[in-house]
Amino acid sequence: MSDSIAQPRLDRRSVLKAGAAGAAVALAMPSIIRPAMADDTIVLLTWETYHDDPWLEEWGRANNAKVQAIRIGSEDELFQQPFSGAVHPDVMYIETGSLARFKAGGLIVDFDVSQVPNAKNITPKLDWKKYASIDGKVQAVPYNWGTQPLMYDADVVKATDSWSVLWDPAYEGKVNLFDDCSLTFPMIALHVGAKDPFNLTDDEFKKCEDALRSLRKQIRVIARGFDDASTIYAAGDAVIGYCQNVAVVTSLQQKGKNFKYSLPKEGTPTWIDCAGVSAKGNRPIVYKFLNDNLTPEWQSRFITSSTNNGVLSADVARTAGVKDETIKITNLLDAEDPSFWEKLVVFQKNEDLDRRLQIWNDFKSGTL
Repeated sequence: MSDSIAQPRLDRRSVLKAGAAGAAVALAMPSIIRPAMADDTIVLLTWETYHDDPWLEEWGRANNAKVQAIRIGSEDELFQQPFSGAVHPDVMYIETGSLARFKAGGLIVDFDVSQVPNAKNITPKLDWKKYASIDGKVQAVPYNWGTQPLMYDADVVKATDSWSVLWDPAYEGKVNLFDDCSLTFPMIALHVGAKDPFNLTDDEFKKCEDALRSLRKQIRVIARGFDDASTIYAAGDAVIGYCQNVAVVTSLQQKGKNFKYSLPKEGTPTWIDCAGVSAKGNRPIVYKFLNDNLTPEWQSRFITSSTNNGVLSADVARTAGVKDETIKITNLLDAEDPSFWEKLVVFQKNEDLDRRLQIWNDFKSGTL
């Protein structure tokens, strides 16, 4: 294996057609809709599968606006693009553990929940304000949540409930991780038995370094997003790994691959992706877009097309049109069981991101 782990280009998921029929109805009178002016353009920094272009075009024409989606593959990329000035987004979809970083960087402003009445549709099982607030002020509103479990090819790997299997010599060269320090480091910390995966001691940092160093030989290629991971697994270049989004597993199942996932006994990192607004995005048309994204109808389409969890309860999702076969492959039914949440570790602010990033970059380059 070369000193640096291979990092292939990100492949975009093909645009889904869900909602196209509804779009045709909504756009039946284009002559009365004027072109969007600059102030009516909403720029999103969002994730693959979250906002398909036909949905954005439908909403934009119905609201005399334009919505542009820039899709990213990692939390680190999500931060660097606006921080460097390369992109000037109105909305960023940030997992809760990174909100403090975005706030400190001046990338988001306090979120006005009063302008998003559809936040009432968020399942009460998701204690989102606990994780999406800083100093008692809400910073963002959820759009989707999910687990980052252990995923594996059940034709090759026996069912397991421990992260330690990633270090099993039997899978040398067949393990996959995704390129995101913020989201991957907590899994490593859980594996080494850290008391708090977001507040590591010096000794626990040393254990994480040792674990990453020994993990390198297991990994042939590192994924740069959901689609890239699906491609890697489908090609047989990996048979087991840390799953960035359960939608990767379901996409492989839809291709006839026998992939499954488990929630390891050490704990499963769990994210709540929330829409935060920049100073530029702090305007009524942006809040209207975010409010409409939380209707049962929008969420139903999102859940159905991507098999993500969205933010609805199972009952509301079903009433909104999500079929039972789709609900069964999400965590919506799991979420109704209190014991399910006991297995999860929701991302929070960590003790020293710069230190984690340095270790992660050294791991990738082979200098750790």
